[in-house]
Amino acid sequence: MRVYRLQTSKLRTNTYIVQNGDRAFVIDPGGSAREISDIIKNSGARLEAILLTHGHFDHMLGVAELLQIAKEDGAENASVFIHRDDADKICSYKNMAFALGEKVPPFTPDVLLVGGESICIAGIRIDVLHTPGHTDGGVCYAAQDKLFSGDTLFKGTYGRTDLYDGSFAKIKNSIINKLFKLKGDYEVLAGHGDASSLDEERRINTVIFESGESTRLAD
Repeated sequence: MRVYRLQTSKLRTNTYIVQNGDRAFVIDPGGSAREISDIIKNSGARLEAILLTHGHFDHMLGVAELLQIAKEDGAENASVFIHRDDADKICSYKNMAFALGEKVPPFTPDVLLVGGESICIAGIRIDVLHTPGHTDGGVCYAAQDKLFSGDTLFKGTYGRTDLYDGSFAKIKNSIINKLFKLKGDYEVLAGHGDASSLDEERRINTVIFESGESTRLAD
């Protein structure tokens, strides 16, 4: 499994391209669809799926265009995954695009996740963890030794909870009682900023939450 990262959208969203041989999937295409597609094609792979960690605009601005490019290249069956509690954000004010004068090109998700699934895409097992708090439908994806944490868990902090349907209590529970309870260590690949490790975040973020700090926010 090979992971490429590029930054997309005005908010410098981390978009991840995961390649396994001649198959690939993308996590959170916040824009730059042509660049994403070129990376996939230059690696000799074909797009199988787009996985969204949540329904904010900066994580899905490139979905519709990427699907169109994939269709033109013959990958007509690429599927879009999002949690069912965030599906209504795709084409509504709840995706926050209006705040930066953006508009998400419409698309229809193929799979509505509930959390707890183990799915196989591009020959890779992916465990879906429902982690509400940043949004009600926020999810993280665990694949091999990688944890794609979206805007739930960041290096040294956690996602903001002051937007629509955000909740500090929920994100604290998601991190402490779901992510930190995973067995072993993972490389944490967040929706913004630098990579970290789950062991390091267990150490840092546990201190933050035990102090009752509810104002330490990231995008």
